[in-house]
Amino acid sequence: MKNKLLILSLLLLPTLCTQCQDDEVNMDSLKSVQTPVPHDPNLPLTVERVTPDSGGAATQLLFYGSNFGTDVSQINLTVGGKKAAVIRSTGSVLYALVPPQVRPDAGLCDLAIGVGEQSVTYDKQFHYTPKYLVGELVGAFVNENREGAVIDGEFEIARFNEPYWLAFDDKKNLYLIEENNGLRYIDLQNRKVTTKFRTGNGMARPRTIAFTPGYDTMYIVNDAGNWTDMGHAMLTSTDNFTSWTRIANSKQCNGGAFHPIDHDYYFNSYEASQVFKVVNRNNTEWKNGTDYVEQFRFGENAWEFNIQFAPSGDFAYLVSINRHYVGKATYNKQKRTLENAVAVFVGQRDKSGYADGSGSGALFNKPHQGAFDEYDNFYLCDAMNQCIRKITPDGVVTTFAGRPKEYGIVNGDLRTAQFDQPWGIVYDGDTKTFYVADQKNRRIRTISYQ
Repeated sequence: MKNKLLILSLLLLPTLCTQCQDDEVNMDSLKSVQTPVPHDPNLPLTVERVTPDSGGAATQLLFYGSNFGTDVSQINLTVGGKKAAVIRSTGSVLYALVPPQVRPDAGLCDLAIGVGEQSVTYDKQFHYTPKYLVGELVGAFVNENREGAVIDGEFEIARFNEPYWLAFDDKKNLYLIEENNGLRYIDLQNRKVTTKFRTGNGMARPRTIAFTPGYDTMYIVNDAGNWTDMGHAMLTSTDNFTSWTRIANSKQCNGGAFHPIDHDYYFNSYEASQVFKVVNRNNTEWKNGTDYVEQFRFGENAWEFNIQFAPSGDFAYLVSINRHYVGKATYNKQKRTLENAVAVFVGQRDKSGYADGSGSGALFNKPHQGAFDEYDNFYLCDAMNQCIRKITPDGVVTTFAGRPKEYGIVNGDLRTAQFDQPWGIVYDGDTKTFYVADQKNRRIRTISYQ
């Protein structure tokens, strides 16, 4: 990630230079090839001024002083004790980047430069302010055609085909549905990827993952063609989630979720946009009308959507993928039921596009999985708009990360980063890190606070 940040910063150097014209220095000297100027050990190393005086990871710093030398490989620059990347030096002006994760919170940090046997600490401290940056966790293309593959192993060699839906286990490791491929496991502690099962034998289109409260049982919904086909599979920790058992038939099920407080299980069907609640999970095979009952219908026929509960349990978002909007169902705690209170919460039914705004003023294009933060803000993968959107509890939609309608693979600042059809996302509040299933980039991306 650091190397890609350096490349991005070099590309942005003309912008930096324009911004720094007020500093009364010929910034062209930082971009052009200069006659090497060696550091002179007989002269003092000085730092007279540093700009800016605050910022987060990847902030572009300019140091003004003397006797830096032009050989950046000999310059050791630290921010808060962490080594920074030195990009260019004229001998009297030095350009560098603040390293990531200098400290977990905002605060003052020492700035120090060492060249040869000399070192100096600037007499003013830098105010480090963490911010979110987009990076990469694991995955890569297998060839120049941007293709993927299903390859297990250490992070350095593991590859994905079509990352789609993510879920945490109780240790904050990741389970991943690969669209039309199966279930993968991403061990964050040991940095290793394994395959739990491949599609087949009635499991053709796995769509979502839902864990029971104790994380010992996993439900996966399967988008099947008929009511006699498998709609729900159960996996258990007994065999390490490597084999599934059919527990219910269902036609075209797109999503299933547990209520976070009462632990009831809800799922949907695409055929008539029904939302069902399971009232008896003890049977090995559920039966409609006795073990699961219809709650309401979200839309008309052929509404493809999933169900995602807020951590508070007070409501659920119904994310309509093929109709490009998000509905909201409130939860009745006394009756323990979802109620279809707001059919369209944000976006517009059957109108795809891109727009930030409130309520119907916002537009989406194939929204999919979302993740809640500590304040019930919802960070939603807007797959065909190539970005992550933020939805506040009162229905204000903004763009959180990515360049709207511009696909690519770029790390760095939230709004300069690029995705290529992000479909899945989860959020770890302990580390303030988002993990994103970036499908056509064949990667798991990160959005981390550093």
